[in-house]
Amino acid sequence: MVDYLNMPRTVATCVSSRLATLHELDTVYGLEDMWGLLEVNTVDTHNANVAKKAEEA
Repeated sequence: MVDYLNMPRTVATCVSSRLATLHELDTVYGLEDMWGLLEVNTVDTHNANVAKKAEEA
């Protein structure tokens, strides 16, 4: 795996998860919005992993 070298992980996670574009993070959303988007991504990922494990059991 390769880390993002030129962008903070927080911004990269929002962009790569398609919750916001880089332009939106620069112009529309504030820092608190970004943290909210990261929470959405974390909860969604966690729930998907729990559901997957439940299906495998």
